[in-house]
Amino acid sequence: MLGLPALGKEPSVTVIDSGRWRPTLAGFAELWGYREVLFALTARYFKVKYKQAAIGIGWTVVQPLVAALLFSVFLGRFAHLPSEHVSYFVFALAGMVGWSFFSSAVASAADSIIRDQTVLRKVYFPREALPLAAVGAALADLPAALVLLLIAATVSGIRPSLTWLLLPLPILILILSAVGLGMVMATLNVYYRDVRYALPFLLQAMLFSTPIVYSIQLVPDKWRLLYGTLNPVATAVEDIRRLVLHGTWPDPLRNAGAMLTILVVLSLGYYLLKTLERDFADRV
Repeated sequence: MLGLPALGKEPSVTVIDSGRWRPTLAGFAELWGYREVLFALTARYFKVKYKQAAIGIGWTVVQPLVAALLFSVFLGRFAHLPSEHVSYFVFALAGMVGWSFFSSAVASAADSIIRDQTVLRKVYFPREALPLAAVGAALADLPAALVLLLIAATVSGIRPSLTWLLLPLPILILILSAVGLGMVMATLNVYYRDVRYALPFLLQAMLFSTPIVYSIQLVPDKWRLLYGTLNPVATAVEDIRRLVLHGTWPDPLRNAGAMLTILVVLSLGYYLLKTLERDFADRV
């Protein structure tokens, strides 16, 4: 009879994969294949960010500059916080340059999937491209702020040093920290809209737990390694101050610990995003 298997033959069995994501190199290869989409998203985020802004990218200089001025008046002059024997304005500016990039990158990455939900429903591309593009767009702001810091340091009497050439190290730490935390927040934001309310509080808590307005020397020496390991942004800020303000090399153990923490957060963020991305279109 038609439709019945032939005698003596085993019936075929089709195994349907549960679809659970497993980490493979294919995911990274796919992202590389969609690199033009990633670049296009990054450019779009950057253009939208400063669309109809009177001074445009100048805000990347104004924000840390004004914050450093306020800190130097209220915390440097009135509260007399120590500034490692340099001008408190330059000291605070060195902290704000890195922090301004990190906070804006994380905030933009956290909202990236919800913000582009229309594109998400219509076109396929690796979903991690959205938070990556958000961080990339924020990164375009960083060079102008770094130039401002180097000029301010020089004007205040700090001589240029070869250690300035190592600035890519703390910048890399800030980028990877923003990508890791941004992926975690972006994924959770799809399922729990409370993230958009909790994130400003989280960033504010991180601001005060990071040596932006105070010196890391206020942290007891025996706790500094653990402190820098658990808070990679603190390590990056301290590296910027060492390299630019003091002409000394970064602490290798603290940087190694910070990179280990970053690796854990990056892995967690990527795993969460890839595991839950199949439901993004239905949840946003």
